[in-house]
Amino acid sequence: MLKRLALLAAALLLTFSTAAHANDLEGEIESLDREARTLTVQGIVFHTDDDTDYDDGLSSFDDLEEGQRVEIDFDYDGERHLAKEIELED
Repeated sequence: MLKRLALLAAALLLTFSTAAHANDLEGEIESLDREARTLTVQGIVFHTDDDTDYDDGLSSFDDLEEGQRVEIDFDYDGERHLAKEIELED
């Protein structure tokens, strides 16, 4: 019984610790750095890479413009915000 409780506790811990790293944020693009492939939304700099997914009419970083309203799904690794998905907001 104690072993089952320990396994359940470990499974719950993994579930919640993984979910805590995935976040999303909505807002207007305040600035873009095309060379570094970063964008700033709500004062937060988001990094993009080859794995960043673009949706809702966006196909790449080059489609982004200052003033667009976007939703960003991202991970935070303790040092930087990495955009996993960027899509236009209506």
